[in-house]
Amino acid sequence: MAEVQIIRICNIGLSALLVAGLAASPAQANRGDSAAALNRFVEARLAESSDEPHAAATIYGESLKEQPDNEMLAGKAYVSAIEVGDFDLAVKAARIMLLRGKADPEMPLLLYASAFAQRDWNGADLAIVELEALKNFAFLQPFLEAWLATARGRDATAALSQAQTSATAKYYLEEHLILNLLANRQESEALVLLTGLVERNEPRMAPLRILAAQHFWAKNDAETARQILKFQSSGAEQRLHQQIDADQQQGVGQKVTPSIGLAFLFQRLSSDVAVQRAEFLSQVLAQASTRIADKSDYAHLTLGRAYATADSHDLAVAEYAQIGRESPYYLIGLSSEIASLVANSHYDQAIARLDTALEYNPDAPELYILKGQSLQAQGENGAAASAFESAVKLAEKLERPDALMANYWLALGGAQEQAGIWPAGLQSLQKANALLPNSPTILNYLGYAQLERRENEEAAVAAIKQAYDLRSDSPAITDSLGWAYFITGDHQRAVTYLESALEGQPQDPTINEHLGDAYWTVGRLYEARYAWKSAKLFAEGEDMQRLASKIDLGLRPDLISP
Repeated sequence: MAEVQIIRICNIGLSALLVAGLAASPAQANRGDSAAALNRFVEARLAESSDEPHAAATIYGESLKEQPDNEMLAGKAYVSAIEVGDFDLAVKAARIMLLRGKADPEMPLLLYASAFAQRDWNGADLAIVELEALKNFAFLQPFLEAWLATARGRDATAALSQAQTSATAKYYLEEHLILNLLANRQESEALVLLTGLVERNEPRMAPLRILAAQHFWAKNDAETARQILKFQSSGAEQRLHQQIDADQQQGVGQKVTPSIGLAFLFQRLSSDVAVQRAEFLSQVLAQASTRIADKSDYAHLTLGRAYATADSHDLAVAEYAQIGRESPYYLIGLSSEIASLVANSHYDQAIARLDTALEYNPDAPELYILKGQSLQAQGENGAAASAFESAVKLAEKLERPDALMANYWLALGGAQEQAGIWPAGLQSLQKANALLPNSPTILNYLGYAQLERRENEEAAVAAIKQAYDLRSDSPAITDSLGWAYFITGDHQRAVTYLESALEGQPQDPTINEHLGDAYWTVGRLYEARYAWKSAKLFAEGEDMQRLASKIDLGLRPDLISP
């Protein structure tokens, strides 16, 4: 699989750092400003510190109207606007920074996206010139010029050929050759390139395969669309293939246009820089994508992911919610939306959202899995087990693959085990193991659940040993094996494995408690209390009380970890 190209981003976000420093002394930065303006600046800073980013962005925007030449305000407004999704304010601030020669390298991309969306071709041309002058993203010039030429009805061949001169640009060239051919209705030439791309079946090319299949489906060429999706390697590809088989074209088929092709460039870049942990830049690029193609489901999915990565889950939810039920990305978007709601502890909202989805599609096991996961996150393990049981029954009726069924049974067994529904939970876990016998995750859960109950110890230890042999680098599985040795009386060996587990996950309360119990048993009392104290830092409820007792009294039979 091709590696993500490393994009030079070392200078990106400098305005954020610079402005943060300037903001510490607003009087020095704006000696000629009025007291009222300074008060507004302080208001914005207070809003930021009070975790009210929208209020801060509003104040910065209003202040920028009053002081349009203020570089410091422009820099703060730019960062704040991106963080709350105010693209127009970000563009305004970026334009001021460019005029003052203080721009970050990505800012011309916003101006280009804004100009392209408004069909301001001259403005887009100027943005390309500014982008090239700032260097970091100059490798994008061939693609930006190509899509601009295509939108103008001109030939883009010469522009795209320039991408051959840059290793980074070449990484993105194949997909844009294909999309540009499709946008120019040169389907036969595009298929020549698509054939090789489909056969390689690279995961990162799934969104491109979907765009191409949607294009041919919109042209009523179902057979070609199916061939492009023949491996059905991703959930979205499977869903689109099913929609084509069901002759569902409305809202599904979509021809490639210059806007869709250009937006895909920004979407790809957003995902790639997110891998490099450039969260702010990922949001910038994803927002540019939605400005160019605001009806693109993949644009909303990409922007939602960028927001979620930055822990802006409310904004993420709003983006995911725009992905309609007819979209190939519907289930991915819904799953992501639920994850963001749960991340913000909005459990009731997540469950209500799923209940609404189930009204439209009551036979979808995936929706019951999502509901079960949301209920588990809320601590409602019994209700979660019921949801997972519904998922299992529906999935069996649909004859889903064994690997998927194994995970459904694992989810059911896990919820049953946590809800105290035993031995039904054991039977579910055994069913999962029978369907997927070499899964380290299933084997570990199967063994540990029995070990916790001090039952079937020989079989439990054997399952955990098998899990360890399959994935010895997992701290969780290493902890399980160490604890298995502790339970069966091999305390010295337990210490060895538990110390190894702790190296991989030093803040895990369970591993620390297990190691403390093992240390105490072999006579290393000081180290035992140290481990228990470490565990207590992250423990909750009964676990915290048990640890406090151990720290005070030492290890007694009734205080041994479950």
